[in-house]
Amino acid sequence: MPALLTCLFAPGLIQLSPLSRSPLRRRLLEFWRRRFPHSLRTQVALVIASLSFVPNLVFILSVQWILPGTELSPEGSVLLLLWIPLLAGLSAVVGYVLSSLILRPLTLLARELGHLETLISQPARWNLLLRPGDPQEALILRQAFAHLLRQIQIDQLRREAFTATLVHDLKTPLIAFGHLLSALKQEQQLQPEERLALLDRILQENQRNLSLVQRMVEAHRLERGEIELHPRLCDLGSLARRVAERMGSLARERGIDLRVEGEGWANADEAELERALVNLVDNALRYARQVVVLTISPRQIQVRDDGPGLPAPLEELAQPYIAQPIHIAGQHYPTGSGGLGLYIAKRILQAHGGDLCLVETGSQGTTLALVLP
Repeated sequence: MPALLTCLFAPGLIQLSPLSRSPLRRRLLEFWRRRFPHSLRTQVALVIASLSFVPNLVFILSVQWILPGTELSPEGSVLLLLWIPLLAGLSAVVGYVLSSLILRPLTLLARELGHLETLISQPARWNLLLRPGDPQEALILRQAFAHLLRQIQIDQLRREAFTATLVHDLKTPLIAFGHLLSALKQEQQLQPEERLALLDRILQENQRNLSLVQRMVEAHRLERGEIELHPRLCDLGSLARRVAERMGSLARERGIDLRVEGEGWANADEAELERALVNLVDNALRYARQVVVLTISPRQIQVRDDGPGLPAPLEELAQPYIAQPIHIAGQHYPTGSGGLGLYIAKRILQAHGGDLCLVETGSQGTTLALVLP
């Protein structure tokens, strides 16, 4: 009888027993593994069946010691021998049913995750529905997987947008750069003024490419959290005027009035804060109609332009690579690096313990605030 119990309810123990070398035991073990794959459900069913069957079996076999003087008739012995396998079957059914009920949330989750393998090339369709009725542990596990899948989806979209950036934002200026060089090489009779104009355009295209590459490097550095701050008390007014002077030639070229108002101080890494402000001013100059104003106050710098306003929520735009085309002031901007400036500024401010906040936006313009702690 103990050997039968071992074969029925603890197949894993056969390997540990010296008798497991017998051909019969090996065949039983192989049959069990083929018929019942090793799984958590199988283990739980075995535990429940054992807890149900073994105490009853011990009681039945010990009845003569528990109740002295009790003798079983031949018919009673036969019924007892028939009851033992029936009890084993009932215990197995109880173990199967209870393990199915207990592990149902995990079974459903495993089935949904297994189905995702068929959608490996379509991350946009990866989705796990939350089941509020699940036990707390299963719900936490499901939420963790759902968060992981969302992060994978975001990373996939960023990779696709990064590829679009390489194809569009870098390829287009490089093509123009090549055309200008070809014109400079082929046109031997150019006047000095024309040659200088071509060289200026070549330098502009080169500077545009360098600026984009630099932003991509900064975005990668900030994504990896590779930012080391050296905060100190700095004059925000002086920093803003320095940025305005630095961006002045671009503002004059576009006919934009760039000015600074107010004074204020804050604890910040001046170099990193200047980098964030330059990115925001560059964005403002790109979309402004006539004026861009930097308003300074204690622990805050506001950048206001009179452009067409933001085409989408700030959180959606402040991404390293925008995955969907956007329309601003009637112009179509494909997937690419349009959000790099906002993303860089936001991450720098968050590293300081502050944030990039939207004050207002609309058809009359946009105001963004660099808020410091």
